[in-house]
Amino acid sequence: MHPFYGPNSELMKEKQSWYLGLVSMAMYLFFWAIALVVAARLFHKYVAAAHSRDIFEDDATEILRKRYASGEISGREFAKKKSKLG
Repeated sequence: MHPFYGPNSELMKEKQSWYLGLVSMAMYLFFWAIALVVAARLFHKYVAAAHSRDIFEDDATEILRKRYASGEISGREFAKKKSKLG
């Protein structure tokens, strides 16, 4: 069992150390709250943003193909722009 949970007169040689249990629990809650926020931001930055980037690139390629099919751009220009898109 965690030393701060419950009365512990050995801790800091005090008779009244009950408040340390509350402080310890608050620190644990604070740690997990920060960890969840960091995890959510990393998820959004790397997973959700990558997914939206793929959708955008697919839309750009689709528009480029339509412009080439309708004759707005030449084959050389199509190849050049497509290579820029990846």
